[in-house]
Amino acid sequence: MLNLRCLLSVLAALFLSFSVAQAQTTTPDTAESGLVADAKAVVTSHTDVAVGAYILRITNVSPRTGTFDVDMWVWFRWKGADVRPDETFEIVNGVITKRSEPDVEDEDGVNYSTMRVQATVFHNFDVHRFPLDNHVLKINFEDANLDSSQLTYSVDQGIALEPEVEVMGWKVAMQPSLVTTHVYNTTYGSRRQGSDASKYSRLLLPISLERTSYEPLFKSFWISGLSVLLSLLALLLKADNRVSIGVGAIFSASANSFAITNSLPPTTIITLAEQINLISVGIIFVAVFVSILSLGLRHKGRDNVSLALDRGAIWVLGATYIVLNTIVLTFDLSVGIR
Repeated sequence: MLNLRCLLSVLAALFLSFSVAQAQTTTPDTAESGLVADAKAVVTSHTDVAVGAYILRITNVSPRTGTFDVDMWVWFRWKGADVRPDETFEIVNGVITKRSEPDVEDEDGVNYSTMRVQATVFHNFDVHRFPLDNHVLKINFEDANLDSSQLTYSVDQGIALEPEVEVMGWKVAMQPSLVTTHVYNTTYGSRRQGSDASKYSRLLLPISLERTSYEPLFKSFWISGLSVLLSLLALLLKADNRVSIGVGAIFSASANSFAITNSLPPTTIITLAEQINLISVGIIFVAVFVSILSLGLRHKGRDNVSLALDRGAIWVLGATYIVLNTIVLTFDLSVGIR
């Protein structure tokens, strides 16, 4: 019995010694250095990643909020097991609202990963030629973790736009994609010697929106044009019956101007839309002034002069309205005041 107890004591002592030795052996060096136990090692290798996308939908294009929504398939090709670019990528000029789980395949020794991505992308819409404005929307991809010394993007084949993609009022087309190195004005606190932490490889997917007709112009300004026409036709009436028509036309054109302004972002630029509205309001105001002047002539008994003034004003103001609109539609007069 005594021998059994001695044997058990010896075994217990050996087990305890083994456990302590094992614990000392497996204790990470990071604990001795004061680092977090699961701190990630810096990636010292470099990986080339081919990136592609297929655009399924572009919706909610809003110059006022400066955003648009995109729904697309995205894929990555790379070699090696050190990085997962399909998990660490981001859209730097937007917010990914939804993404599917990556589906990774081995294609002859190359990692091929695909996923569906939905995002809201921010874009600074240049509206100085609204409603005849053209735009180039950009979707910018970067890796959120790895700088250009660790990972570089390249344009993969197959980048395209679904033929059924439509954006009301514009013709949509995919432009050639390109890769650039974007330099940030910070290293994000990195102290790595020779750090390139401020440089990141960026893939740009440009999508052009081009106006194909004057239909948006007609829809936006037919009320203003009608107001000008009524104010000019009112000059055919007796002077004491038409001033109120001109005043009403001014209010109508002004209301149309407010409605258009509410669809645009805040800007200090005098847009094409505002130029056309200013012309309309100016012509109507002059027509009202002519009516008042004509009324004064009639009260003085100069009916013939009043009639000649009215007839001449119709032609002069009508021609001026057409010429001024032709000028602002032909030439970009907002360039000097941007």
